[in-house]
Amino acid sequence: MNIVAIVQARMTSVRLPQKVLKPICGEPMIGLLLRRLSHSKEINSIVVATSSSEEDDPLEEYVTDLGFQCYRGSEKDVLERYYGAAMTIQASVIVRITGDCPLIDPEVVDEVIQGFKKSGADYYSNRWPPTYPDGLDVDVFSFEALRLTIEEATEPADREHVILYMLRNPNKFKIANKENVRDLSSLRWTVDEQEDFDVISRIFAYFSPNINFSWTDVLA
Repeated sequence: MNIVAIVQARMTSVRLPQKVLKPICGEPMIGLLLRRLSHSKEINSIVVATSSSEEDDPLEEYVTDLGFQCYRGSEKDVLERYYGAAMTIQASVIVRITGDCPLIDPEVVDEVIQGFKKSGADYYSNRWPPTYPDGLDVDVFSFEALRLTIEEATEPADREHVILYMLRNPNKFKIANKENVRDLSSLRWTVDEQEDFDVISRIFAYFSPNINFSWTDVLA
């Protein structure tokens, strides 16, 4: 079973442009995310999926210099980008992570992957319903589920949001979810705007130079 984390990221985010390379404690945000994620015991490899736009050239250069793989595909058709990355790296299981979640916790990622394995689900997540802080989102799905999705999904929203077609078709996909013991979904730990970035920056500064603190450390 080749379990591959595909991290979607691009430089052209509308609300906070170039946020993935904005430095936190001297290191680009995407670098912190990738280095934290690399501590996962369940993931075999990590690939960043970005667009073929020249604006994402600096992102590819940084990611590859850091020692991670980078796949480039459609800017708008994120589903196509995921499928291309999964095909290239021959993934049998895909772990979807977004580049605006630098506090992603490898232990949470591993727990969701383990839940996927035990459940026999086609798609397994920790956010339907959400009970973890926003920013610890993990989606795990089989390559077969991704292949069926890219063959059948035609709506623009389904092509932009990789897992939306699966969620809208529970008759075609077995879907399961991991819930936290407490509902902490009101907590915002993701980066969309400058205010979010400032909060995350202060969290990393608090634990510096350690970048591998856990989500429960942050909660405390």
